[in-house]
Amino acid sequence: MRRRIPPLNAIRAFEAVARHEHLGQAAEELCVSHSALSQQVKILEAWFELKLFTREKGRLILKPEGRELLLAYTSALDALQNASLQLQMRGDMKSLVIQCDPAFFSKCLMKKMQSLRDTASTMDIDIVTSHSLPETFPEHADIVIHYEEQPGWKDMHCTRLVDIYGFPACSPGLLERYPSPEKPEDLRNFHLLHGNDRESWKAWLQEYCDTPVNGRRSTFYNDFTMTIAAAVNGDGVIMADPILCKAELKSGQLVPLFTETVFEVSYTACCPETRYKNSIVGTVYDRLVEEMKNL
Repeated sequence: MRRRIPPLNAIRAFEAVARHEHLGQAAEELCVSHSALSQQVKILEAWFELKLFTREKGRLILKPEGRELLLAYTSALDALQNASLQLQMRGDMKSLVIQCDPAFFSKCLMKKMQSLRDTASTMDIDIVTSHSLPETFPEHADIVIHYEEQPGWKDMHCTRLVDIYGFPACSPGLLERYPSPEKPEDLRNFHLLHGNDRESWKAWLQEYCDTPVNGRRSTFYNDFTMTIAAAVNGDGVIMADPILCKAELKSGQLVPLFTETVFEVSYTACCPETRYKNSIVGTVYDRLVEEMKNL
């Protein structure tokens, strides 16, 4: 029996536009142009011979008929996605591999793992941590999260997750042994603690010190979680930030010394386009990106 339904592209376009009530956000989600998306919505309206939106001051507002259609179309598209996921899970793909910078995983991603497991359903998730990026995308991974720019990787689906801005901080115990610095130049009296990114302290001192500052001997760690632990232990002053050091700052284990900040790094998620189009990988990737908005 021939099904009398509108074109599937028009249904998918309408569902995204109606859900967002915003043409630009829907176009970004579907990776198409505004004009192409608008044309598909017009096709659907012509099919029904109904206007599904009202337009007020540049905004799209769903009419009652459109809202009724949205509920049905969202349910239908969800059913299509779930059926595809279930079939794919019975295929050759046994697990989904996320490779992540160790500090970002332990401080940010770990607390979001339950949501990712729910999204992946019965599929296993393997977590691999690495401090560096290879010249080519690692074959074993489906998604990579790191603060370094991908070294010439091609055909990637990438999303900038969060920008990190740092400021000097230390443990309260350190300030019991040394006078609290009143100006940036006073940091010359302190031991400076560095993470994998060795330029952050240099950038901050150059930005805010009127005269060159050479602190006492510095200590370098190849994992920022170790740098945080050393700072909490009172070993020196860290270039802290409100994302990776959120728990320590909130608990008072670290206290800011100055409010001035400097940009340090950006964390980005990357996935080959071919794997992103895989329904499981793409769905988990999108959930990961959504969860990172609430760090």
